[in-house]
Amino acid sequence: QVILDQQGPLPIKAAFNSVTDEPVYIEVNGSVWSQMPDNLIGILVEVDGIVVGKALIFSNQPATHRTVVPSYGQVQLGPGQHTIVLSPVTPTTTSDENDFYTAVIHY
Repeated sequence: QVILDQQGPLPIKAAFNSVTDEPVYIEVNGSVWSQMPDNLIGILVEVDGIVVGKALIFSNQPATHRTVVPSYGQVQLGPGQHTIVLSPVTPTTTSDENDFYTAVIHY
């Protein structure tokens, strides 16, 4: 189930509905960049205010958009509406309208 498919910048907040109370995996993909060289950058993933994962990449060069290594966070949601927030994982993580994000629930 695709719960988010959106252009940046971060932070991004989206509401979604879960259809089960069984454990599920939330996968997050996207891109970020930094103005500083040699930095760990990425996306912090929160569901209902709880950190469930970090999608990270180490960037050697500045001002270059980098695709993060996908994050797979296991969560147990109740049926109904929930909220996902994607935000910069470090102060040096930057994003803009040239970055794109996807979040998917794997049941």
